[in-house]
Amino acid sequence: MKTTRSLFMPAATLLLAATVWAQPAIDEPLTVATINGTDISQTEFEQAVYSVGRGSMYHGKPTEEAQYLEFRRNVMDQLVERRLLLDEAIRRGLQPDSSKIAESLAVYERRYSTTERWKREGDQMLASLRDRFEDDDLLAKLEQEVREVDDPPISVLREFYAQNSQSFTEPKQDRVSVILLGQQPSAGAAAWQAARDEANDILRRLGSGGDFSEMARLHSSDVSAATGGDMGYLHDGMLSTAAQTAIDSLAVGDISEPITVLEGIAIFQLVDRKPPELRPFEQVGERAAGLWRRDVANDQWNALLDELRAAAVVQLNEEYLASVPVAR
Repeated sequence: MKTTRSLFMPAATLLLAATVWAQPAIDEPLTVATINGTDISQTEFEQAVYSVGRGSMYHGKPTEEAQYLEFRRNVMDQLVERRLLLDEAIRRGLQPDSSKIAESLAVYERRYSTTERWKREGDQMLASLRDRFEDDDLLAKLEQEVREVDDPPISVLREFYAQNSQSFTEPKQDRVSVILLGQQPSAGAAAWQAARDEANDILRRLGSGGDFSEMARLHSSDVSAATGGDMGYLHDGMLSTAAQTAIDSLAVGDISEPITVLEGIAIFQLVDRKPPELRPFEQVGERAAGLWRRDVANDQWNALLDELRAAAVVQLNEEYLASVPVAR
């Protein structure tokens, strides 16, 4: 059967020797998968596990065996996908950019040519790097080709705009004022209770006709105190959940009960509310076109992946994938 190149390892990893990820002992290399007649060896698979693990798990391997086995299975899925895409690129007659690859190889040779390992294995390392760079370039060309999308007619964009109105809607905005009685999170219970008592006293005075802006100038420790507590227009997500929940329950002009926030005790007033507003198509046509192209490109790419997987003959060594290999 055919054997495949190292399909997954980042180029720099080919030049690294040590990692916290232990490599399994490989006495007699196994075939871990066969994809349309092309074998993935145990060595290649474990190199891919090593590579992905270094890049995504900075604190070492997962401690739970089930989690680690799932991780290894995900790496195999990615290897299968990469092999299928490379075969498709070759089927389409795509060619790697030889001048670009030569430049990349020259960079690595200049960087590592003085090392002892390069002096011993430089030719072999260059060959591995060349294979990797060629594969990466083929995959990039394939993705670019598959994701190519023609400009849509205006009627299609208008339909997309109508079907995805939430993407072109300005969210609700609340104009909010605040009186914040600042308190350190580490302050004792007595200090926090004193702040609550002061907030309740301010709330009583506001209920008796006190001016919110004036109270904010006199008592608030927030930076907005200089402008009478005016925080301007805010949208959801800019305040804590407790504060946002309280503000959502207010009508314009209403004042909240004292709310405990990270910075202290706060009293909010809802000054104005702008409801969600759908922007006219004429203002967002360019954005609609960009979102439409993105969605169509993603659909085309995913359709290719589904097609390749459906047609593929993939044989996995389930016994090997279901167990954790013994490390050296």
